Amino acid sequence: MFRVSKLPRLRILSDDEIRKISEASFKILKNIGVKIPNKRVWESLKDFGATIDEENSIVKFSEEVLIKGIGLANKKHIIYGRDREKTAKLGYDEYNFNGSSGQYMIIDQINRKRRNPNINDLRKAIKIGDCLNNINIVGAMVVPSDIHPELQSVTTFFELLNGTTKPFTGWVFDGKSAKAIIEMMKIVRGSSRNLSEYPFYEALIEPISPLTYRSEGIDILVEFANADIPVCIGPMVQAGSTGPIHLAGTIVQENAEILSGIVITQAIKPGLPITYGGIPHIMDMKTSMISFGSPEQGLMAAAITQLAKSYGFPVYNNTGLCDSKLPDAQSGIEKAATLLLGMISGGDILGHYGISGADNGANLTQLIIDNEMIGYMKRVMKSFEVTEKTISLNTIQRVGIGGNFLIDEDTLKNFKNNIWYPDLFDRFIWDTWEKRSKKTVDERALDVEDNILKEHQQDFLYTETIKECKKVIDALKKERGLK
Repeated sequence: MFRVSKLPRLRILSDDEIRKISEASFKILKNIGVKIPNKRVWESLKDFGATIDEENSIVKFSEEVLIKGIGLANKKHIIYGRDREKTAKLGYDEYNFNGSSGQYMIIDQINRKRRNPNINDLRKAIKIGDCLNNINIVGAMVVPSDIHPELQSVTTFFELLNGTTKPFTGWVFDGKSAKAIIEMMKIVRGSSRNLSEYPFYEALIEPISPLTYRSEGIDILVEFANADIPVCIGPMVQAGSTGPIHLAGTIVQENAEILSGIVITQAIKPGLPITYGGIPHIMDMKTSMISFGSPEQGLMAAAITQLAKSYGFPVYNNTGLCDSKLPDAQSGIEKAATLLLGMISGGDILGHYGISGADNGANLTQLIIDNEMIGYMKRVMKSFEVTEKTISLNTIQRVGIGGNFLIDEDTLKNFKNNIWYPDLFDRFIWDTWEKRSKKTVDERALDVEDNILKEHQQDFLYTETIKECKKVIDALKKERGLK
């Protein structure tokens, strides 16, 4: 995967500001605490040193407990595809990019309408993600509405296991689904030990801001932690609604919620690998909507990435997103600006890609454009070298005054590794563009989408493995009394 460049890391915060934010988060967890209405983790937390008000389900953490939790967490891990050569390395100074874990609507780019997604949309999304070269964590993209809600998670994960050889991501809705998903992953990987050593996936646990956990979220966390599968703690505090209006205050609260999740995981499974999911947002007061593409989004992502790195954690940040509903000038500006901030600050996972607006729906055409944008940004981050060779003095002397560098041997040898060449973006002159197609970037992306769906060959699971996974789904169906 692409290694982070020699460009200097962006520093939004001074060391003193990091200290102030961290201390404020520690005070919140010591004096206010978080609500954990699930008794499954209470004993482990007590043993770890946390204090619990059982009547109100409030858990508080001393500074010593927080420092212990931060210190125990594994801060480097790798997620592997079915093809173990396809990886997402977290904490290794590399960039990783994932498609959306799942949206409840899908965008019909041609007709500019939304509709309910189905299982075929899920399969198409996985096929496209499997093909795109810059998306190394395949997102489910949609939650299929034609599958019973109590089977949506397990069905989605089966399709991911079957449809891509890359690492993947999707939503898990409850503890029973988590158990079934883990069982299917064990079947595909061959054993519990192999799954722990080569996990396909890291579970995303989202505290509900402010300072609350869903009981179902704790169940999911427990199942994945007990299976020794990495966990990402990622609340989405919104400045002005579920968090303070001041950006610094939102980051303080976001950090407190993440640190509480880190302690919970380490109380259950000391040494469990953790990703710090720093994904705060703002609420737009004019529309009463969360914003994914605001300038504040990029600023907070950069700042919280820096904060997380001060503890040593790999970071997932929500950048490269937008509020525009379709690919247009607004989406391009919002996506590029925030993604650059997320990358230059040192984020490990960036995304989710292929989202239309702020979780308004999945757009597979947008995912293809996002893949091209990522390639552009990776080239920016690669920067360039200044060496005796690259300053090109000998070449300039050889070509001389009035010469032509186009046919020079140095150009012929090195043009491919010095300049980024787009697959989707257009660089032709007007007349050539007009003769070729007169198509805009979204129209060209639709052509790419059609071609992938027709031509891309997926590597599916063996028939016997599929049968074993479907037995797990059938068992969950029976347990839940579904036909």
